[in-house]
Amino acid sequence: MKRTLFSLTVLFFVYVPHLKAVGFSDKEKSIIYTNAVKVLTNYQTIINQMGNYVINDIEKAKSSSESFLELFVNRQVMIYNDLDPAHKLSEFYEAETYSSNIILWYPDGLSIQLDMGNAKVSDIMTHEENVYSIDILVSKSINGNYLNQTLNKNVEDLTFRIAFGLENKSLTNFKIVGIRNAASNYVIDFSKALKEVNSENLSIEDLNKIHSEIKTVLQDYTNFLSLLGDPQEATEDKEFFKTSFQKLFQSNDTKLYNDIMPEPQTSLISVTDYLNNYIADFPNGIKNLKINTDSAKFGKVMKAEDESYYTYVDADKFFSGSYKGKDIFRKMFPLIFKISFHASGKTYTGFAINSVDISSVNFYQETPGNTIEKKPGIVIRPVTRKGFGMSLIGSFGQTQINAKDITTLTLAKDSVSWNVSPLYGFLTAIGVSYYFNDNIAVRSGLEFNTYSARFNLNGQFINKTLSTDINSAPYYKVIKANYDSLVKINYLTLPFLINYTSGRPGKLGLYGEAGVKVSIPLRASYSNTGSYKSSGYYPSNPVAIRYLDLSELGFYNRENISETGKFDIKGFKMALYGSIGVNIPLGYYSSLNIGPEMII
Repeated sequence: MKRTLFSLTVLFFVYVPHLKAVGFSDKEKSIIYTNAVKVLTNYQTIINQMGNYVINDIEKAKSSSESFLELFVNRQVMIYNDLDPAHKLSEFYEAETYSSNIILWYPDGLSIQLDMGNAKVSDIMTHEENVYSIDILVSKSINGNYLNQTLNKNVEDLTFRIAFGLENKSLTNFKIVGIRNAASNYVIDFSKALKEVNSENLSIEDLNKIHSEIKTVLQDYTNFLSLLGDPQEATEDKEFFKTSFQKLFQSNDTKLYNDIMPEPQTSLISVTDYLNNYIADFPNGIKNLKINTDSAKFGKVMKAEDESYYTYVDADKFFSGSYKGKDIFRKMFPLIFKISFHASGKTYTGFAINSVDISSVNFYQETPGNTIEKKPGIVIRPVTRKGFGMSLIGSFGQTQINAKDITTLTLAKDSVSWNVSPLYGFLTAIGVSYYFNDNIAVRSGLEFNTYSARFNLNGQFINKTLSTDINSAPYYKVIKANYDSLVKINYLTLPFLINYTSGRPGKLGLYGEAGVKVSIPLRASYSNTGSYKSSGYYPSNPVAIRYLDLSELGFYNRENISETGKFDIKGFKMALYGSIGVNIPLGYYSSLNIGPEMII
């Protein structure tokens, strides 16, 4: 008895550990390392894009600059200045300044290369609750013409500090929080470096004036947004509030932290986009918006290259509103406002918001000052499929059972023909796989299969070969039937398969699987229904009695047949197997394979 199966397979490949409340397992560390390496890969890609675009399309270069800043926890992250080949300028720049300098200092283009193959990683460091970071030591090569005067082909070892969060047992929000030269004895104190680089020595009286003006700006920021979010305000008044809000900023392109969207795809958006989204996404207005300026923390005042001044203000913003007119979005944001202004003697004017960003943890609080920090020395072992894995398998589809003594019958040769209809069967299995690398594996396991088919004989059939009855009288056998037989067979199957899965773990890909399956029959059953009548056509008899159906002559008539039973299948069966489909990642250590399969 031969069986074939065409079905849709769903294979759930599981090798996922649960994140623990304290500490990380080796597989969890691999997930962390993989995400951190992805951040550095994007860092390299975006800088090279900027270096390429700056030659012919400055607008695309600026757009890539914004993508570059999305890699950092905020725009004020301090980055080691490796753009100056002689290292005569400041050792650190803020991420925003560093990004601008790539465009300004390398008009003929710039390319970099990170030696990720030899990168090393540190132990995982704990900061605030559910906030962690790691250091990655990697060699960075630069190739560019600095200010069209000096070739920069420096190769330096840099340490990237990358932070991440742990929310609902999921690792999220991998961001760069600092970059320094690994050979330097100076370790960044994030909060200190941010507030004290190039600071001005101003009197308490001057600082009070500046702080008072900044508080007014923050109050206007809050008031105008609140009025815009008040559904009771007239439309013409809202246009005035909108214009007034825009005037608080250096320009309409000034970037603001996107604190009005529950899960923003872009964390920094322009003033124009911020206002448009604010009005569109909160049609019923807002419930509460407040910044407590009395508790705001002011940084030191610094002087810019254009002779203007700027400072940073840490302030908590509370926001509550009905997002899209449905769900309540309520959250407190620790924001950093960068405020610029001009000075003329003791008079300070022209206060404007240069940027609004999210504040961050001091990721260097463990090793501040001028202490020497231990270099990362752990070999990076990113997520890999290599090794053993378990899989749960299920498939459902049409099956066909071929019995040689039935399916080989034809009208031309045998004067009778059965109709064989495939029916639906299923497969459930537990699989064990071993991946030799990220793509190639062997799989075995234990499967339970059910095959079924319907055999139908319907019509009147006359045999072309003469037979003889008990009286040795010649006749042609006649069968008249409307007969169904439902056959079901259960097998226990051992698969021996080779599997190929494209792409890296965590990426959408394709899979292909082929091999041999050895099946042992467990149970075979049948269910017969209908009617079946046999008679004889006697060509030598008189016309009136040429058709005889007497039981004495061996003929029979069975009506209203309804019977069930079992039958034996001996030995084992071997079949060829093939499947191809889509591999859908459900995480780094789990995936879902969906595709058709064929068993012959």
